[in-house]
Amino acid sequence: MKIKSFDLEIFAGINNRSYQFKDGLNILLGDNEAGKSTIINAIYASLFIQPQLKLNTKEGKDFDEKFLPYPDGDFAEAQLKIEADNSEYKFYKKWSNSNYAGYLELADGRRIEAPAKIADYKKDILPYAKSTYNNIVFSSQQNIKSTLERINSAENPELIDTINSFLRKAVMELDGVSIDKFRSRLESELEQLTKKWDLASDSIENSARGVNNPYQVGTGEIYNSYIAKEKLRQRLKESKINEKKFEKLGCEIKDLKAEERELIEKIEELSALEAEINQRAAVELELNNLNEKIQKLARDAKKWPEFNKELAEIEKKSAAKTEKMKELEAEKNRAEKLATKQELEKRTAKIKELNAEIKTMKKTISEAVINDEIVNNLEKYKNKIAESRAAIKASRLKAKINFSASDNIKIITGVDGEKNIVEGEIIEADGYLRIKTDQFDIEIESAEIDFSKLKQEYEANKNKFSQLKDKLKIEGLAEARTELAELNTLKRKIEEKEDRVEELLAADKLEDLEEKLQNLNNIEAARDLEKINKELESLKNETTELNTEIKIKKNKIEEWKEEYQSLDELKLDLTKKKEKKIKLEKELENLSSLPEAYQNADEFIDDLKDKRERREKINQSLREKLEEHKGLENSLPETSSREMENELKELEENFIKLKNKADSLLKIKEIFEKKLKEMDENSFEPLVKSFNSNLEQLAAGKYSQALIEKDFSIKLQSKQRRELPGNLDLLSYGTYDAAALAFRFAIFDNLFANYGGFIILDDCLVNLDPKRRKNAIKIINEYQKKYQIIYTTCDPKTAAELKGNLIQVEE
Repeated sequence: MKIKSFDLEIFAGINNRSYQFKDGLNILLGDNEAGKSTIINAIYASLFIQPQLKLNTKEGKDFDEKFLPYPDGDFAEAQLKIEADNSEYKFYKKWSNSNYAGYLELADGRRIEAPAKIADYKKDILPYAKSTYNNIVFSSQQNIKSTLERINSAENPELIDTINSFLRKAVMELDGVSIDKFRSRLESELEQLTKKWDLASDSIENSARGVNNPYQVGTGEIYNSYIAKEKLRQRLKESKINEKKFEKLGCEIKDLKAEERELIEKIEELSALEAEINQRAAVELELNNLNEKIQKLARDAKKWPEFNKELAEIEKKSAAKTEKMKELEAEKNRAEKLATKQELEKRTAKIKELNAEIKTMKKTISEAVINDEIVNNLEKYKNKIAESRAAIKASRLKAKINFSASDNIKIITGVDGEKNIVEGEIIEADGYLRIKTDQFDIEIESAEIDFSKLKQEYEANKNKFSQLKDKLKIEGLAEARTELAELNTLKRKIEEKEDRVEELLAADKLEDLEEKLQNLNNIEAARDLEKINKELESLKNETTELNTEIKIKKNKIEEWKEEYQSLDELKLDLTKKKEKKIKLEKELENLSSLPEAYQNADEFIDDLKDKRERREKINQSLREKLEEHKGLENSLPETSSREMENELKELEENFIKLKNKADSLLKIKEIFEKKLKEMDENSFEPLVKSFNSNLEQLAAGKYSQALIEKDFSIKLQSKQRRELPGNLDLLSYGTYDAAALAFRFAIFDNLFANYGGFIILDDCLVNLDPKRRKNAIKIINEYQKKYQIIYTTCDPKTAAELKGNLIQVEE
């Protein structure tokens, strides 16, 4: 596989570029930052990155940050043409988060847009997976030195498996087939058998993709056999159902034809009588209508005189009840006035009672001495007394008379009175202490307060408090407050009673109420108002019913007058209609009689109509069933149900054979893998041989061979048989780069020898000395004979030394 051309519409900082590539060596020459790496990244993206950028994935975020045009470009676009197996393919991609597109154009010009189908075609075009190309084919300048570290089983198991599978050689033959080919054939046959089929559960991998929704591509023989037999089973079932339906329809058609013939005969028989029966129906209809009118006239002729008599009696009853209602209305008026009188008497009495209570309460209030000001003064004097006492008590004095010549010792403490004490007694006082004996008189005052002033204030407030108490004849402040509260309660009660009086007066004056009461003194007695109302209501209902009946009868009589003019005219019309009835009955006797099966002409006509409609329905049903019968006949398979049953049996047997074959192949694979572990350990010989050949040239003869372990750890061996350990960081830059390039070419050559391909080299000659550089160019020129090499460099000298197809990359 090789690249033919690459067109960049827009990608990162590059747009509207087109590059043509040739077989062998192609050199991308350009200054640093000219876009060489961008072109390589765009080629890689064209092959391996989906056009829909999912920004919640690392790949999508990286692409968005690195390759969408700065600052606000929302898409990148490129087109890559490659050649594989002498066929050309074109990969077109437009990368975007929302406005994305992409297709693969095949050699015949067809375009494939479905990602799944493109992936299937890529398996045929590209021999290896994305990881192999990423780590072997595409290797940037900054990553080339870590080539050896990247190729290890811990970080890239997919890559290591790929390398192992293509380097291992068979050490024994099975019927002339090498191990790798045998494994490939074994796995291919197993895949062809078991795709979409789960052998472990003996069922389809996805239960939703059964016979009613089968896969169209990518299936194995077992799955296909299962779908084929189940589809045949369905067709067999459907065929049996259709055969039964076909037979049933044939019987139904036969029955319908017999019923139709019978109906036609009966319709023809009845149709012969249809004209006279229709005439009979008309006469019968007229006769029926006439009978109804005669009956109505006879009823009205009888009721009219009766209504006149009943109406006179009802009007008489209604007049008597109306008179009685007048008398009750007068009695009701007297009863209402008497009720008003009683209510006024209660109101005036209650108002007078409340006024008297208000007057008494107001007198009590006017005689009271206590008020808010007096209570406030009492509280003020009491508080000042407490303040003075507290100030005096704040300065405590303590004394003791140890010796006195007199037994008569008196003391005065604080604001308290005089009292006697004995020698040696401890004396405590608040702010002031006076001790008197026959020999001395001592006064002691606290230096912290003005005791004389405090005592004077104390005595003054105490006297005022006592005077007010004596005036009010109370024991203390609490009693004053109680009396004041009682006085306030009395005031609220007065307000409540005055409000009640206003409510009872209801905007009237007491004098007006008394005058109204006086005017009601001479009312005659009357029964209870409730009894009167009850009797009056009963009379009203009776009168209403009578008046309704009167109205109904009068309306009916008016209707009769409007319809017949008079009772005599009604009787005359009745006589005429009876005569016409006799005439119609005679006419009916002269018409053909009805068949015994019918009661009247309408029944005959309805039956004939039903039979004709039934025949039409049978005819329609016959047409539909005959058409369906023909369709079923055409849809029946050419093979019979019995033949399909035999075919189903064969398919089931084949299905079992395929499953048994898969089981056998699995057992063979198990034994094969077991034996493979015991095979020759020289699987890496081709890789070692290629690596050593490359290394000897690139290392300028310093290292002649390398040892590669199973985990891809590498030891270099000099011509003196001295080995260097796997830690290649100990090597010089030039030796390191030479070893990496030799190893990379060896792996690439072993992987792509049978397919051809291209490899990207990103200025890998930088750290090589002239001799190694010369040898490296020689190896590159040798490999470009077998493969397409794309070499990127910013050095025109290097480009000249390589002598390949020069592609100038400019900013």
